[in-house]
Amino acid sequence: MKPFLLNVIACALLCCAQALPAATMYRCGNSFQDTPCVNHSYSKAMNTAAKPANGTEAKKDLSPYVVDAGCKQRGDAAKKIMWQRQVGKTKEEQLEAAQDTQTHALISEVYNHRGTILEVRNSIEQACMQQKEQDQLAEQLLLAAKKLKQRNGSSASVSSSGAVSEQTATSKP
Repeated sequence: MKPFLLNVIACALLCCAQALPAATMYRCGNSFQDTPCVNHSYSKAMNTAAKPANGTEAKKDLSPYVVDAGCKQRGDAAKKIMWQRQVGKTKEEQLEAAQDTQTHALISEVYNHRGTILEVRNSIEQACMQQKEQDQLAEQLLLAAKKLKQRNGSSASVSSSGAVSEQTATSKP
């Protein structure tokens, strides 16, 4: 019973010791110390404090931009195309197997990018998101133009009808 209790206490102490925040370390040339270097130009602070255990910071760092579902699917499809590319399938072989024009365009876009699978997928997703933002802005501009056209059209019809009535009133006498 005593060895078990000692093991439990030792484990608890070790867990608590790891949870304590660590001190800031400084890199001075090739050595590390807990105080800044005498010559501050070579001093580089290294934050060794404990990170939160729930991983919320890590999730924020891994996804710096928000991707909607359509662009996410496009990125996943690009990843699968890159897998096929890595095992030796050529662009022509993949284009023959593709069924629609969107897939043809995606295959061409993937083969035009260079880099790792992750870099190509992120690039495809970002391009998709940028295109969606541009489409949304264009839609907003069209709506604003329609509203402006309606305002100008209604005021022009009012002013033209007023001008017609003035012309008839001056031509009658």
